[in-house]
Amino acid sequence: MSAVTTGAGVTGASIIVWRRVAWNETDAAGHNHFTAVFRWIEEAEHVLFRSIGVEASMIPRIPRVHIEVDYFDRLYFDELIEVRVGVAKVGNSSCHFGFDVRKADGARAIGGSYVIVHASGTAAGAMPWPERIRERLTARTELTTDLSA
Repeated sequence: MSAVTTGAGVTGASIIVWRRVAWNETDAAGHNHFTAVFRWIEEAEHVLFRSIGVEASMIPRIPRVHIEVDYFDRLYFDELIEVRVGVAKVGNSSCHFGFDVRKADGARAIGGSYVIVHASGTAAGAMPWPERIRERLTARTELTTDLSA
């Protein structure tokens, strides 16, 4: 499988998730609602985290703090899509991701980047990534999973 191809330049862990566009992810025009991509990349990110051994208890402590999205083509109900998410850079407390959503034929429909921050569950502000998580995020790992059935 090919790696995520975004301007962000993925260097660490990455995943490709095959899925179908759900009915509730479309709008009155019949194609994907612009917010659907946020759920798709979050879903792929969570599969990636589980696959590299990040505990579920950490998920609520990694809020998104920045996102950029470009839309190139429409996606329709029940269309098979490929959601690619990969680590571009890991900072002290942040992690930058690149992402693509592609049609089954490989055409790029949506792309962009986003940043998450490791935060404490109780204190204000960010905190450094635990070293074991940093190592797993920065390791070049390419995973694929199919949720389209």
